[in-house]
Amino acid sequence: MRTLLELISMNAEMHKLQDYCARVLRGDKATLHRLRAADFVCEAGFWAFGLPALHCYIFGDSHDDYRGWLQQLYAGDLNTQLRELGGEIAILDNRGKVDASCYCLRRLPTQET
Repeated sequence: MRTLLELISMNAEMHKLQDYCARVLRGDKATLHRLRAADFVCEAGFWAFGLPALHCYIFGDSHDDYRGWLQQLYAGDLNTQLRELGGEIAILDNRGKVDASCYCLRRLPTQET
């Protein structure tokens, strides 16, 4: 069973990722510039990444529980939250293994009425 401090930390980690995603979806120029400088492919509304590279970029060397982070990512509601912002995380290139596959944040198509 996780401690309260661990649960608070996990929520903060997911909030940090959601914040990056929201900035990409909005097309924040400074965020896009930093991501490109870190060798990510991105543009307003799109960000391609491998999960190990994403984890390393967001948390650096200060966070060594990659497997725990993955469990948290898959068990969480990040995509539900991103859909409210008009985006989603999807598999871009399925290579058969989570750590080898390429994922992307992308804008959802707008529905015209």
